[in-house]
Parts: sequence; structure tokens; C-alpha cells
Amino acid sequence: MIRLDLPREPHWLDLPHGVRLLVRPLDTATDAAARAASVTDLRDRGQTAPPAAAKEPWRLGQTKDALARAVGQLTILEWSGVLLADGNPAPITFETVALLMSIPKIATAFLRQIYAPLDRLAAEGEGSGVALHGTSVAAPGTATGAGAADATAVDAART
Repeated sequence: MIRLDLPREPHWLDLPHGVRLLVRPLDTATDAAARAASVTDLRDRGQTAPPAAAKEPWRLGQTKDALARAVGQLTILEWSGVLLADGNPAPITFETVALLMSIPKIATAFLRQIYAPLDRLAAEGEGSGVALHGTSVAAPGTATGAGAADATAVDAART
């Protein structure tokens, strides 16, 4: 059973450092658009891990960064507590959203809070929610290594 009580109206998120964001609800279309945009962004940037970095953690970090920026750019309607270097309020633009989401504590809190209603729905599924490896919770994983080499936005939501 599932309770259909997802937010339908814009709502405020309280983030670290006194930042508040008025966001539109995260729905299927917005989530899909953000994930597609983040994959495109990763591909366009073509960033590679520094020689000393472990490639998987680097990829996950880049994916989380791209997803936070994309979701922010698609959902943020208003904000408070976000200032430019000169102390004036920052306008909401693709660039300022990207700068805000480059702050680790902000991006992590933002993703956690904006996905919280969807996570709550998955938890209500009594163990029958979507499994990342494509099987039910009770069954053994059958595709444990599939797609591990490609960056996807799904990875970011899990970190």
C-alpha cells in the first residue's frame, strides 16, 4: 500500500548556514529531467579523476554534484540567505544555483530534503521498493556489476 501525500505546492527547505529555498515539488518529470541533465553535464564536462584519486569515489562525487545542480536549477523558485561576494542578495540563475550547490553541506542537505517525500514512499512499500540491482529485497542480486563503469544520476541520490 502507498499513501499519496506527496507535496503538491511549493514549500520551503531549511538548509545549513541560514539558507532557505522555496522549491517546487519534485515530481517524476522534474526528477527525470534533472537526471538526464546531470548525465549530459557530466558528459559535456568530460572530467577525469586526478591521477591519485580512486575512480569510483570520484565518479560518485561528480555525479552527486551534477544532480544537485540540475535538481536545484529545476526546482528553486526563491531563496533567502544567499548573497553575492559583495553582500547583496544573489539572483537565482543557473550560475548562482551551481555555486550554491558546490558547497558540500548545502548540496547534501538539499538532496536529502528534496528527495525525502519520495524516500518516505519507498519506505512505506514494506520492503518492496525499487532495488538498485533490479531485484526485490528478498531475492539475491543478479546484476551486481552491471553498468558500474558509467556515471549515472542514480548514484548521486544514494550518496
